[in-house]
Amino acid sequence: MSDHRHHLAEQLGHATVEETAAAYPPAPLPPAVISAILRDSDSPLYPSKIVVFCDECGAEDARDYMVSTEQTSAERLEVARAHLRAQGWRCDESGDYCTEHASAEETFCDFGVTSVSGSGCILLAGHEPANRHVVTPGDTDDEDEW
Repeated sequence: MSDHRHHLAEQLGHATVEETAAAYPPAPLPPAVISAILRDSDSPLYPSKIVVFCDECGAEDARDYMVSTEQTSAERLEVARAHLRAQGWRCDESGDYCTEHASAEETFCDFGVTSVSGSGCILLAGHEPANRHVVTPGDTDDEDEW
């Protein structure tokens, strides 16, 4: 996390993504702990269903996680991602990839196009910039063929 974002998180009283991942180890809570949390009216914790999709194949993992009212949306997502990493998913700044696609080597390039057809490139919808795409194995470095 950049120093600016880390400092801002501290000012707002939010944990960093790293602190959140460390605070919530990837292990299920025992039923007795869950029951105690739910009975405690002062507890900021609550169960929340979080769904993470594989950016390659669309496979989804939907589970209930114990999160806090004090966490940001990104921090709650990181709780789920930490659990998935422990199971072999690759979850990082490039996206979320299931165990089948976690080991895929990807390189990024920024061509001044928003649509590539027939090149073997996969457009990454929702990622910045809009023309960023993944160069898949077998793609050519010859720009004339793009």
